[in-house]
Amino acid sequence: MTIVAISDDRTVPVQEDLTTEDLKLSVLRGFENANRVDFRFKDGESFSAGDWAVLNADGELETPGASSVPNTYLVFSGNDRFDAKATGQCTVFVNSALVVKTNKFASGVYTPGKLLTAKGGKLIGLATTGDEVFGQVIEATADYIVYETKGGYVM
Repeated sequence: MTIVAISDDRTVPVQEDLTTEDLKLSVLRGFENANRVDFRFKDGESFSAGDWAVLNADGELETPGASSVPNTYLVFSGNDRFDAKATGQCTVFVNSALVVKTNKFASGVYTPGKLLTAKGGKLIGLATTGDEVFGQVIEATADYIVYETKGGYVM
């Protein structure tokens, strides 16, 4: 006997508005050339699209710590999805130049040109001296930011 599971959110009547933009993570440019890699996530960790995750020494994704580190990646497909739960892996962008729009960012004053890092949680935030830099702000509003990902250089 085969059991098929279908998410209740995508059955009739549809519970989510498919005509509105999902601002967790919208890739505006670079997706066609992006390097997407699947990694296992550490037990107890939870990621969704737009989060940032660190690849630890055991080859598992975990929440960024207090300091920024080079092996930190933008999550494309988190373990909140059915397929990730089945495989035990999340998909992250590795060494990919992207322009993304998201509403997942730490509090702060964002203006074009500001450098971004990921530390102390899953959200991208403003970089300070000595941080690994993972992006640069292109556009910012109270509701979302648009940024370009970088290869990871120290500020």
